[in-house]
Amino acid sequence: MQSTEQASIEFKRLGDMRPSLTNPRKRFPETEQAELTASVRKHGVLQPLLVRPWPDDETGLFEIVAGERRFRAANTAGLAEIPVLVRELTDDEVLHIQIVENLQRKDLHPLEEADGYKVLSDRGHTLDQIAAEVSQTRTYVAQRLKLCALNSQTRKLFFEEKLNAKTALMIARLPTDLQDKAAKELTASYINGEPRSVKAASEHIERTYMLRLDQAPFKTADAALVPAAGACGPCPKRTGNQPELFEDVRGKEICTDPACFAKKRETAAAQKRADAEAAGRTVITGKDAKAALPHQYGQLQGGLVQLDDTCYEDPKRRSYRQIIGAKGVKASSLLESPHDGKLIDVMPKADLKKALAEKGIEARSAGTSNPSQSAELAKKKKADAYRGELFRQIRAKHVETGLDDFDLKIVAVTFYRRLWNENQKRISKLYDWGNTAISEAEFAKKVDEFEQTDPVALARLVMDLALIGESVADSYSTPKPELLEATARVRGIDPGVVRKQVESDTKPKPKEKPVPATKAPTSTTKPTAKASPAKKAPVVKKIATKPRAAASTSQKQIDKAKPALKSAPKAKEPWPFPNTGRP
Repeated sequence: MQSTEQASIEFKRLGDMRPSLTNPRKRFPETEQAELTASVRKHGVLQPLLVRPWPDDETGLFEIVAGERRFRAANTAGLAEIPVLVRELTDDEVLHIQIVENLQRKDLHPLEEADGYKVLSDRGHTLDQIAAEVSQTRTYVAQRLKLCALNSQTRKLFFEEKLNAKTALMIARLPTDLQDKAAKELTASYINGEPRSVKAASEHIERTYMLRLDQAPFKTADAALVPAAGACGPCPKRTGNQPELFEDVRGKEICTDPACFAKKRETAAAQKRADAEAAGRTVITGKDAKAALPHQYGQLQGGLVQLDDTCYEDPKRRSYRQIIGAKGVKASSLLESPHDGKLIDVMPKADLKKALAEKGIEARSAGTSNPSQSAELAKKKKADAYRGELFRQIRAKHVETGLDDFDLKIVAVTFYRRLWNENQKRISKLYDWGNTAISEAEFAKKVDEFEQTDPVALARLVMDLALIGESVADSYSTPKPELLEATARVRGIDPGVVRKQVESDTKPKPKEKPVPATKAPTSTTKPTAKASPAKKAPVVKKIATKPRAAASTSQKQIDKAKPALKSAPKAKEPWPFPNTGRP
């Protein structure tokens, strides 16, 4: 390479200059270019362009290696000549100079930088070589190069600054046919009219477009399952094979190609169905499968039992599959889950009972989880009634908090994001938003509406989100609802009184002994009192009020409620977490 000292400054005609085809800079913003033109018109070109003789040896023509902005400004300003440094350079030297020179400019867009790296890569430069040449880390260069995978529409959004380098990279890692959908989701209004933060965007992409290979319903090592895709282990779309691109993703066994994953799942399911039918087994699909398994994580319906469930009549607590063995499994049916396509070995209860009897196990109720389930279920219902009534009374005592509306919105969305799907459904039903969990984006819109129309309801929503998880017992042995009870005490509600009232309302009345028909009542025989019907337990889900109802609460009513809070026995009631101190 000819050194700068060996090249002297010359003046060449603008007409002899040609822009370089490999220049990474493709955009020349009008405002900045106009400022440079004004400077050139007044002072001339103060820094010479770097050029080389045109590679095709056309007489008198020069390729602009560095300085195209100054060339454009001089041309617009009407200059006839421009100062240049003429050097003999190879194609690789030109590329290196152009990339390094542009990297020193603050206004270079990451996509332009990526395109420059791509040119070097296409000319045989390895990732490590490029990183050394531009004085960047391997991870940095790899992530920039990945931006070249963006489709045209997403590149446009990136240039328009609707995406930043990190969110653009998240989209570039996805298959091209999913990029537009993902970009629309990441650029949509989320909280306070703004798009998702980088962290929220990463969580959304991982949750929506990535799949766990360790839970795949097919053999990930089977290269012949879908020959065009090969095995999952060495696949470049597995996060563990490109850690520099997926440093924000938790786990190495993650698939980033949902379409390929789905194809393998469908192929594996088809093979298993064919094998089952060839063996004479019944395969339950379509509407019948939906009727048998209406909810993904619910119990099987129609008298079917999943063979992987635990047999509680078995002293060893083995699964039904383990007890009846491979021969017994061959006599079972195969149910294709309508939710995720997984194939489940199932058997009618009557058939399973016979199969267990052959193994010396008398099944009282094959398919039920525990012989004492009925008693435990009654306990759960009683706990739910108590928790629901306590939750209702806490909501009725709600007043304004010290948090401002923006703080409450942040807290609300954070809480909602962390709720299990079932609790999100409960919130939706509580506020009459429907019977299913709404998306985070829809929830954020609801929060914005509350801020604008009903700040008191917004504060109540935050408390609902904080306590909804304890309003229902998760299982028969769930610990007591410490936060729910602590909040009740602070608001002047005695949990003990509520519990006794609920238990009294739900306790069945004892049956009176019938008077024998052959005996007439004597003077000492008291008339039989007619038993009054037992009161029904309060239904929690119907006690909720719509968020708008709180709008009718006047400031006078709120102020009236505040003294009651001050008189509540805060200091006497223990905080549920004594090691942390009271908040």
